[in-house]
Amino acid sequence: MSPSNFTMCTRLLACLAFVAAFAPFSSRALTLELQRRNPSTGETILQTESVDPKQVAIIVVDTWNYHWCKTSTERVSALVPRMNKSLEQARALGMTVFLCPTDVADNYVGTAMLERALAVEPIPMPQGPDLICPPAPDGGGCTCGRERCQVNYGWDGMHPDLSVGPDDLMPNDPERLYTICKQRGITHIIFFGVHTQVCLLGKSVGLRAMTRAGFKCALARDLTDAHGRYEPGVETPDDFTAKVVAHFEKHLAATLNFAEMLRQNKQWDDAWLVDHVRHSPWGTKRRPHLFENELILTLTNPCQPGAEIRYTRDGSEPVADSSLYASPLKLTTDATIRSAAFRNGKRVTLFSESFAVKLGPIPPTPDIFLGTLKPWRAVGMGHSPSMNDHRYSPGVQSAQVDKSNEGYPLKIRGQTYTHGVGVHAPNQLVYELKPEWNFFVARAGVDEHVLAVNSGSNLAMHPSVIFRVFIDGKFAAESPMMRIAFEPWRFNIPIPQGSKRISLAATDGGDGHYMDLANWVDAGFVVKKSLDRE
Repeated sequence: MSPSNFTMCTRLLACLAFVAAFAPFSSRALTLELQRRNPSTGETILQTESVDPKQVAIIVVDTWNYHWCKTSTERVSALVPRMNKSLEQARALGMTVFLCPTDVADNYVGTAMLERALAVEPIPMPQGPDLICPPAPDGGGCTCGRERCQVNYGWDGMHPDLSVGPDDLMPNDPERLYTICKQRGITHIIFFGVHTQVCLLGKSVGLRAMTRAGFKCALARDLTDAHGRYEPGVETPDDFTAKVVAHFEKHLAATLNFAEMLRQNKQWDDAWLVDHVRHSPWGTKRRPHLFENELILTLTNPCQPGAEIRYTRDGSEPVADSSLYASPLKLTTDATIRSAAFRNGKRVTLFSESFAVKLGPIPPTPDIFLGTLKPWRAVGMGHSPSMNDHRYSPGVQSAQVDKSNEGYPLKIRGQTYTHGVGVHAPNQLVYELKPEWNFFVARAGVDEHVLAVNSGSNLAMHPSVIFRVFIDGKFAAESPMMRIAFEPWRFNIPIPQGSKRISLAATDGGDGHYMDLANWVDAGFVVKKSLDRE
């Protein structure tokens, strides 16, 4: 071969190598490292499998905007940045992405991802042997620890930050999902989403059904969160999730760390900030966590093992020399905890924040109930004109005595109250004070009658009220953001001698006033003689 021909061949080979190195992901075989466990011993069993990415589908199950447990809601939010990067890479590889919010999928009518799936004519779906195994660990419902949620309303779609690709599909029945997979030659399905042992496993498009249909199914263990309870200071929700993942590996399906799989295939950048330090329990300014005496708060970071968690208690931004998290935090006062994880002084996570508020003591029963008094001023939205009470000025409909503003019994967090005033925020009630009145006392919360109407749980996501008290124009006290099913806020406010008027304001929470029905219950004034008797 002449030198010139040799040079040309060398350049051609170099060119081909360059093209191969930067060819579209979909032309490469993908290596999956699948993990199982011995059902008896729990010993880890690893198996490597090579597959064409075009034969792989991702199914994202029930990554909702809300969950009835507020900590579970925030834990889903913490997964979304990592999930988005993983989905971005999966699409680039040529994988098919199915977004399956199941119960709320019909809210996506008119979107391309749903309409394209509905246009598929389903074919019969085989029903192979069921997955028989011991029951998965019991979730117990709430992930908030001692102060369990009653309900955190607002669930009506996927998480708003979850990325949607132009070619993603949303089949909401197993037959169409099965049909699309068969049409595309899909043999392997990897499941992302929550809550592992309930929705991800058991929904009609979940892992159990797709395994029975004949697909090789695996769980992405870095992109799931189990539905569980935990003992504060002893266990964390991540410990519980690890138990559920181990149960899957023993009895149900292989798992893989999706980001690690991408890393091994040179498709993951460790410089990406995609993780959050997780707080348990996890309240926010708009949905605070209320506690009675003390709160045990745990911080975890399972996706960045070995990194140091640093935190602040005042809401300021944590840095590499902020307080080091070494054990669960004991909170006895209101706190805004911000956190991040650091490795060698460099931040490796996004910032996380949680908000917790301590309830005061239950106030005494008033000597003078608010409903027996005529307000000096009463303004705001109103309902039920026929229910005007004679103790209020004629024509004023801004408040109802001993009933909600819609005329129903006063009800907060499942308890019905006899005495109180129901208003619709924004609302103000001003009362002239008497010298013998020493304290204003009340419980305040969002009325729950909406839960009794059709689609009430959908309406119940909207109410948000902050209650404020002023005395002679000076701020005296306020509640945090209150929502349906929250423990009512407790007011026990001393009235300075010589005070003339007290203003009780129910504000709309800053997001509009739709359904902001607010109750002041067991509200009124304590007089000095009653204090002398105690």
